[in-house]
Amino acid sequence: MKFNQIAKLVSLACSGALAFTAPAVLAAEDGADTVERISITGSRIKRVDMEGASPVTTITADDMATAGFSTVGEALRASTLNSFGSYGGTSNNSWSSQATIQLKGADPSHTLTLLDGKRMAKSPVLGGGATNINTIPTAAVERIEILSDGASAVYGTDAIAGVINIILKKDFEGVEVKVRAEEPDAEGGGDNHSASFTGGLSSDMGSFVFTAEHFKKSGILFSERPYTAAHVKDGQDPSDFRSWIGLSQTGRTIDMGPNGGWLYTTPYTNDLDCSEVYGANFVGPLNDSKYPGDTSCSFDYTKAAYNDVDQERTSTLLNYSYNINDDIELTARAYWASNTTTDVSAPVPGYITFDEAMPAYTTADGLNLRAVPEGGAMLFRFNTAGNRVRESTDNIYDFLIGLDGTTDNFDWNASASYNKYDVFKWGTGYQLKGATTDLVGSWNDDTNSFEGWDPRDPNSELPGGATANSDAKLTSSTFEVDAGISMELFELAGGATGLYLGASYREEKLDSAVDALDEAGLIVGGSGGAGGSGDRDVAAVFMEMAFPVLDNLEVNLAARYDEYSDFGGTFNPQVSVRYNVLEPVLLRASWGTGFRAPTLEQLNQSTSVGYNDVVNYMKCYEDGLGIDGCSIEDNVPVSIDRNENLGPEESESYNFGVVWDITDNFNMTVDYWSLETDGLIATLDNNEITYTQAQLWESADAAGQPRPDISAVYPGTSISQNGIGKLTGMTNVMQNIGLSEREGVDAKFAATFETDIGDFKLGLAWSHYLKYTDSMPEGGVRTVSRNWAGTEDYPDDRVNFTANYLVGDHSLYYQADYIDSQSTTDENEDGSSYSIDSVVYHTLSYSYNMPWNNIISAGINNLTDEEPRFQANGDYNRSIYDTIGRSYWVSFTQTF
Repeated sequence: MKFNQIAKLVSLACSGALAFTAPAVLAAEDGADTVERISITGSRIKRVDMEGASPVTTITADDMATAGFSTVGEALRASTLNSFGSYGGTSNNSWSSQATIQLKGADPSHTLTLLDGKRMAKSPVLGGGATNINTIPTAAVERIEILSDGASAVYGTDAIAGVINIILKKDFEGVEVKVRAEEPDAEGGGDNHSASFTGGLSSDMGSFVFTAEHFKKSGILFSERPYTAAHVKDGQDPSDFRSWIGLSQTGRTIDMGPNGGWLYTTPYTNDLDCSEVYGANFVGPLNDSKYPGDTSCSFDYTKAAYNDVDQERTSTLLNYSYNINDDIELTARAYWASNTTTDVSAPVPGYITFDEAMPAYTTADGLNLRAVPEGGAMLFRFNTAGNRVRESTDNIYDFLIGLDGTTDNFDWNASASYNKYDVFKWGTGYQLKGATTDLVGSWNDDTNSFEGWDPRDPNSELPGGATANSDAKLTSSTFEVDAGISMELFELAGGATGLYLGASYREEKLDSAVDALDEAGLIVGGSGGAGGSGDRDVAAVFMEMAFPVLDNLEVNLAARYDEYSDFGGTFNPQVSVRYNVLEPVLLRASWGTGFRAPTLEQLNQSTSVGYNDVVNYMKCYEDGLGIDGCSIEDNVPVSIDRNENLGPEESESYNFGVVWDITDNFNMTVDYWSLETDGLIATLDNNEITYTQAQLWESADAAGQPRPDISAVYPGTSISQNGIGKLTGMTNVMQNIGLSEREGVDAKFAATFETDIGDFKLGLAWSHYLKYTDSMPEGGVRTVSRNWAGTEDYPDDRVNFTANYLVGDHSLYYQADYIDSQSTTDENEDGSSYSIDSVVYHTLSYSYNMPWNNIISAGINNLTDEEPRFQANGDYNRSIYDTIGRSYWVSFTQTF
């Protein structure tokens, strides 16, 4: 007897764990019980998507193409389950080559991403804590499954908020070539183009699929979209710096210093616009309503900086399967992707101090330079050295080989996988800290002229020695082997009880290095310190049991123990129930615990030192001034060090849901979920360390006890003072200090109507956030925040509606994506509360299946050209809102 039934019962992936992927493919006729082994579970209820004890959402390759998504990352980030949005690869930061997904609004590292049931390579740019979903070739994807429930009892670390399983094409036969182009309506960047080739062979003995894809996207300058270009706020004074969005006073602005009343002013006295003197990117002179008398030559950084980056990716993937005999199948996979991203930031902003007075004089071009007293300075934009340009090249390698077998008594599987993620960052146009001040020239009385570099003079050339590169090399890798067996144990009323036992061993490595100047913190606008180097191994054992108690009631148990070589072990159980109250009505529930291991970067980061202003609560206490309300600040070197004693972040989650097949053509699912995560890893606020130390002293003195050290509350932290109580140094390390509580409801509705004039398919997905709280320490005591759901950056409703009309070879598709409004603490001019408006993005597309095995499709994304919804200060959340605007796309697919 062969044990295909076990796959149905416990839904085992070929990797040896429960793979939450596509729904089980069950034969409609009795006796045909073949089950796709990478599936989740089957169900007695007829529906568009088969449902199990945990909620799973499916996105097919056709869904992505029809909705106008150019990448897998776009499709995932647009899901209503990505509650508060997620990072999409915007510019002006070290993450510009990355894109993430944050199920339930949790941290990116709390969503596990799988490739055919196996862990995808973790990005070293993200500290080895999350996957870069920008690297996945769209042409190789058959479908994506999103499990919106915890699954650490099955997969181990990271599966706190949910699991993304990307399922690749395997049984493809023939050749497919696809080209796609997308152009924004607005002039400027944002266009993307892609081409892919897929070829496959399939027979009774096995299959082979090869995919190659090239994708290219151009960057968008801030100035190329009206809402991010420099502009004056509605109804405000254009001569006032405070009325502008997109300007910085660090352009060409003199700070007269202590001997000049700290006045900001222009570097010249001529009656000229700043653009006439320093170039088109300078605006002014502008007044400052908050500081009467101040003027500035401000810099328009929107003309120099990218809002979205240039990106070019090439990827290849091979999938191979071979039936060694009737009972053993060999599978193999090889995947490579190279992703090059170019991020352009505005020139470095600097603050040049003048150790000597700068005299007034007239340049050869007739510019009357203003005198600056000793101790003055200049807010200087180094545009003469060019923009900061950082090119990141990411290379991902992923290899897998596995065996799946069946015997008369049990089924078994074994696999080995290796992945590696390399990143090299090459940055130019940065500045060497302090070098510019040293390079400033001086007045020569003998020659009666200024000799050397004068930053006030637009024609005075910046000498060499001030510019520097900012480079980094990062690598992460994982090697894993796993194996398992499944078998039937005993009969219950609903059928045979299934058991799965498995074990795995994994080795993880991380190496993060930056150039010596960056490591020392000497590069202005650079990367800062390195993430360090480290490695560890992880051994795990896991089991699952499925109890078909009745024909309509199934109970599933799962448990997993992981032993880490660096922080120890963790055990996580899970229980889920699926109950068919009636043939068309399914009730489901699940409970489980989860964890996220501290990343290798968090455990091994290099020490970095920076100077910070810290409130000296201890001195206020010692001087009898009281702790609360202390206003004494010291500028102190703070050492950010590693904490080798970090533990895992731990979670508890549960889900209650109902699935109802109302008719053969209409069904719905509603799930309530709750997720609590404790021990979240974060860096303490420096002021919290001194405040807690002062409170410890106060409590000990009141009790007549020895004063405890701050390390008793926050291990690894320290404070040093001199003889008069002034802070002279601090050490701060990451701690397991955070708590978050999240609750929400996810609902899906699907309907199909067949008519004489064509078929209509309707879908609705709604995610509603009920509660989101986080915490912060105050005086060593954790304080829980108010409910953030529905407030700025945390929309409590996201809705997706789709309508598809199919007639013959034609398809017309419409999609609407709704993001709810958000309350803020800001006020309008009339004193009423300022609210961030809701938005609806509309997508329209058309496809025609032509008679020659080809398909042509065209569409419009963001049909009504919706702008982002703005905060009171004119900014917007780039993780939530579209940055491209209306765009038009066309694709052509040819199969042979």
